Amino acid sequence: MTVLIIHGSPRKHGCSTNISKLILEKLNPNKVLEIDLQKENLPYCAGCLNCVKKGIEFCPHSDQTLLLREKILEADTIIVASPVYILHMSGQLKTFLDHYPSLFLVHRPEKSMYKKQLIVVATAAGPACKQTLKEIKECFTFFGISRIYKMGIGVQADNYKTITLSKMKEIETKADKIVKKVNKNENSKKVSLKIRMWFYISRIMQKKVKVSDIDYSYWEKNNWFKKGRPWK
Repeated sequence: MTVLIIHGSPRKHGCSTNISKLILEKLNPNKVLEIDLQKENLPYCAGCLNCVKKGIEFCPHSDQTLLLREKILEADTIIVASPVYILHMSGQLKTFLDHYPSLFLVHRPEKSMYKKQLIVVATAAGPACKQTLKEIKECFTFFGISRIYKMGIGVQADNYKTITLSKMKEIETKADKIVKKVNKNENSKKVSLKIRMWFYISRIMQKKVKVSDIDYSYWEKNNWFKKGRPWK
């Protein structure tokens, strides 16, 4: 198994970063990939739509976005970790995700995404993780991932070292449950009803509206207008 961790925290030793590493250790993968968004310092999306209309190689930040995209595609399991800032994901993580609308089901989804698993980790001082978990899950659902596991932790501390022993025990228990599910479903080919539904809606849009020439050619090449399906 190849596991990718996407660190969305601006703090090197933040709670979400450390908890994601704890999960990684329990997964014990053959290969580990990492994207540290604080180190990447990815510029804001320019809103030029080049990635959608021309191809991701035309993104003004393609020297970074292409390499990061390759890590996403290579991984079997992805761990996305973010602190909760103003009830939402961190700005670093949002900036990163803004660069990949071309991966959405309605545009040019990658076949490998349908086979991946995702673990979403969100941490906050209190119980305010629900919205952050939801928005990260939704984004990766529209990339085509069905098997998504959420772990929200109200750490009741301002840094990882001051988390209480009882809270750490709770974190360990939640991590063990998620790792068990990941290992159990590693070879699963199940695709959720929601993703199938959005594929067929996107198919109609591409066929009748022709969102963009590059999208249409991509769908045609993959035979998705006929009997081909990205999860098969």
